[in-house]
Amino acid sequence: MSSKYSCFKFKKFNLQQTNAAMKIGTDGILLGAWANVSSSNSLLDIGTGTGVIALMQAQKNSALKIDAIEIDADACIDAEFNFNASPWNNRLKLHNCSLEQFKPINKYDTILSNPPFFENSMQSNSNKRTLARHTDSLHYSDLLKFAKNHLTPKGTICLILPYSEEEKCIENAIDLEMHLIRKCSVYPKKIKSQH
Repeated sequence: MSSKYSCFKFKKFNLQQTNAAMKIGTDGILLGAWANVSSSNSLLDIGTGTGVIALMQAQKNSALKIDAIEIDADACIDAEFNFNASPWNNRLKLHNCSLEQFKPINKYDTILSNPPFFENSMQSNSNKRTLARHTDSLHYSDLLKFAKNHLTPKGTICLILPYSEEEKCIENAIDLEMHLIRKCSVYPKKIKSQH
């Protein structure tokens, strides 16, 4: 594996990402920065990967207890290493399981997820990469149903989704008696002309 994937550096922590099929990307970092957890005491990160989103929340809120679930055992190796190496390791708990297998004891003030984006598209030769990128394994509708049953009365779910799924996701949430509080649209940067 190329050394460029071995470590990702933030101001207050570093992340190993040697084993995870999906490396740390812009989407996860944006969601981690955008999520407001200032009044949360409990958080669930669904599909934690390397743990980047969970760690960003732990850094933001010193009272926050965090559960993180990840289905891929190799990604869990990275997440466990990253959690243990962080200054917030006593507030982070990793669960190597699918969303369907996860049975939380308590409800959460915040649920975060950077779920797989791709639906009905060409899949990767790598089964682990396909699992991380395609909605076959985790769809936003499953996340919303889970959140409906596992959020505290004033709890929030924060997702990052492709633009093409926005309206369907909002409609699905309304059907579950959930509503949109805030939205951030991210647009790709126009390609600069070559000089």
